Amino acid sequence: MHFGYTFFCMNWEKLKVFKKVAKAGSFLTASKQDNKSQSTFSRAVMDLEKEINQKLFNRTSKGVIPTLHGSTLLNLVDDFSNKLNQFKNNIRKN
Repeated sequence: MHFGYTFFCMNWEKLKVFKKVAKAGSFLTASKQDNKSQSTFSRAVMDLEKEINQKLFNRTSKGVIPTLHGSTLLNLVDDFSNKLNQFKNNIRKN
């Protein structure tokens, strides 16, 4: 039975890579900051794009710029990351 919606099973590590690329403005810069290969970062973002069937970045000769969907996802990842850190800090206090 199909109810007209799709479940996404996004990998947190890939979302963190996406965030790093968005903040750095390029795959190369982000991968160098993380001491990983550019292809690893590119593959992670391409996997996310394939999963949601949307481009997350406009790629230019100077780097990348988040698309509307990319900006929305970046805000969600930032929010979740902040909430996760708050949760961890609260647990450490108790």
